[in-house]
Amino acid sequence: MIRQVHVFYKGDRIYNYSYAIGLSDEDLNNVKKIIQSFLDMPISGKIFQRPVSENFQIFHKSEQSILFLIIADLTDQIEYVKNIINKIIVKFNKLFPDPSSIHLESDKKSEFDLYLREIQYDLHSKITILGPFNSGKTTLYNLLRSNNEKLIMNFAKSSLFKIENLKFDLWDFQLDDNFSLLWSKFVSGSDLIILLFDLSNYHLKVIDHFLNLIKRESKFSKVIILGNKRDLVEEIDIKLVRNELNLPHFEEISLINDNVKDQILFLISKTLALRKYLPQNFKHLMKDAIDTENEGKLVLAIAKYKELIKICNEYQDFTYLDTFKQKVDELQKMVEKQSERRRAEESKKKFEIPGKIIFTKKVLVKPLPTSESEITQSSIEIPQVPKKFESEITNKKTAEDLTLFNKEEKIQQLRKDSWQPQEIKTEFKVIAPIETSISYKEMPDLLNYPKTLQNLIEQKGSSLSLKLCEQLVRELQNTLARVLTMEDIQMAAEVFVKQESSTI
Repeated sequence: MIRQVHVFYKGDRIYNYSYAIGLSDEDLNNVKKIIQSFLDMPISGKIFQRPVSENFQIFHKSEQSILFLIIADLTDQIEYVKNIINKIIVKFNKLFPDPSSIHLESDKKSEFDLYLREIQYDLHSKITILGPFNSGKTTLYNLLRSNNEKLIMNFAKSSLFKIENLKFDLWDFQLDDNFSLLWSKFVSGSDLIILLFDLSNYHLKVIDHFLNLIKRESKFSKVIILGNKRDLVEEIDIKLVRNELNLPHFEEISLINDNVKDQILFLISKTLALRKYLPQNFKHLMKDAIDTENEGKLVLAIAKYKELIKICNEYQDFTYLDTFKQKVDELQKMVEKQSERRRAEESKKKFEIPGKIIFTKKVLVKPLPTSESEITQSSIEIPQVPKKFESEITNKKTAEDLTLFNKEEKIQQLRKDSWQPQEIKTEFKVIAPIETSISYKEMPDLLNYPKTLQNLIEQKGSSLSLKLCEQLVRELQNTLARVLTMEDIQMAAEVFVKQESSTI
């Protein structure tokens, strides 16, 4: 079956469509290297074919500057794919005479998507139901088939089978001979083989015959092995049955169960690795990334676009993949330019706290001695008056007042007033940063501040390396000459982002 369709124009991929899981983006880049000569110098009119892995092969054909690439299973033959790729080329050229404008033609792209979905049936991808006589093959066929049925000579019949917007030919063998030579023609060319046997009445020789038939006639086919009539086997016996059969993994089913069709459809979709549709919130995630970019939060926008790229690769939906990659490259270049400007600014000046900071120093006076004998000159602490205020104090107070407690009447007066410790408040302004010998590394309580500062800056839509954050915290510590708090770190982040915005 066809799995992916890719269209390249002048070496760049301009369109893709996926039927099922095929080559990843990395695998496609490797394939692009293989066919690079055809992209650079197209050879019109000829279809080229080659296997590219253990499971897939490629078919490609060029028309002028356009190259059409198809990823298909190894079971597909060039005589079948030839008609498909020629029809795709004709339709594409009709819808997009100017291939460079394909991104602006949303309605025509939708029409082309629908055309590719319908043309997949022309390949007649084949699902074959295989197994011993009386194992339930016809019952399974009737469970999955549609109404339109046709005979294939005198030994088989087929019907249309639809799953995940894809169409398959479903084949059922009508002869009762397990060893008929016609089985070879019946199995050949199958994209998927469903091997069905009876869990309650099986023969190892017959099962081995069908397994060997698959290996010989259709070794590239996907295979599902089903053990039918599970309802007729006791739970205690099922382990013995598995050991005796010595089969690769097989599913136990009962075709009379109500939910067996859903169970089989799930197995078919999983085994064929049919296309997985993008999650429902994908459009919301994409809008969120665009809004974050418009807000100027470049680092966060890059992270969101990378998450979208991861989702596209997981689901192998390449519709937006190239656009997201281009966005990431552009935003990373912008972030690098901002970092270069920031480093240039940092090399010219260090981080400083703006403005003047007013500190209030509180000094507690010691309690008055309890006895006169304890009053000595050495026990009295005389506050040191800055020279700046010395003349002012001298004009208002005498030298006797400055000694505070060297007079007997003052001591008596203070005792009468029930002396209590008082605060002497002195306010002064710090004009320049105070240098300190405190080492940043000697303060373990600051070890998490650089990382915290970096996170706060990133939350505000900017970025700064951890090394520069450590330097910034160290300079902030030396400026304040005290133990830092979270409020200091938050203020530093706000000032940094504000200064950065003003320089951009």
